[in-house]
Amino acid sequence: FGMYLRQTLVHSYSIRSLRQALVASRVHQYRHQTVKRHISHQHAAAVSFTSATSTTTMASKRGAPAAAAGTSTGAAPAIDDADWGAVGAFLDSYDEQRERVIKRCRDSQKLAKQAIYSMHRGDLARAEQQLADTEAIARELAPLLAQYPSLRPGSYAATMEEYAEGKAFLVFLKEGRLVKAGEMPLVEPEEYLGGVLDMSGELNRYAVARATARDKAAVQACRDLCDALMGRFLQFNLRNGSLRKKYDALKYTVKKLENTLYELSLTEAIGYTRTGAGGGD
Repeated sequence: FGMYLRQTLVHSYSIRSLRQALVASRVHQYRHQTVKRHISHQHAAAVSFTSATSTTTMASKRGAPAAAAGTSTGAAPAIDDADWGAVGAFLDSYDEQRERVIKRCRDSQKLAKQAIYSMHRGDLARAEQQLADTEAIARELAPLLAQYPSLRPGSYAATMEEYAEGKAFLVFLKEGRLVKAGEMPLVEPEEYLGGVLDMSGELNRYAVARATARDKAAVQACRDLCDALMGRFLQFNLRNGSLRKKYDALKYTVKKLENTLYELSLTEAIGYTRTGAGGGD
């Protein structure tokens, strides 16, 4: 039994030694590979740095004679001073003219708003003069806009819409029709449409005033024109923008005018006439 025990212990010791030797061998192999990869990366970085340095040195050597030659011959600078000055002068002139357009458009737009106010007060002669003054300012600015077309959007376009609104309202009050775009040569098509849509709001306001006087014919004329405009605008494919928003407002204007007509019809049904005479018992 003692001999058997000694053989077993010797065998176990041999197996343990073999395992330790195998583990040591693998650790040594892993360390060797790690050191080898580290040395390889350092070598690659050194080669890359050397190549970049060599390229920079060669470029500087090639550029040095050219720079020296340029200095000696007095070559022109990279930026043309005359051209740069012309650009600056244009910007200064543009800003100056822009301020002028904004100021004159403010005066013109105020006149157009005053003309609409005069029409609601029944002073058509004064309204015509105010619209004529608005058009005179627009003509004054026309050559400037031809020189600087980018100045039209904004203040000038808003003024032309206001002018178109006033002109359309005036023509309706005098002739009972919609003004033609060709009657306002200074107004662009989009400005014309915007002015016409704004005019529909003035028609609603005018219709309310006429309804208080029981003038059903005037209210009917306002409703008929707005309804006709609805039909025409339905033919357009309006993108999202100011025109689309104004067109949406036109729908509510038609509805309000129809409600006003309905209420007038009710007052007529109970015998109330335009002169205020009552009917029935």
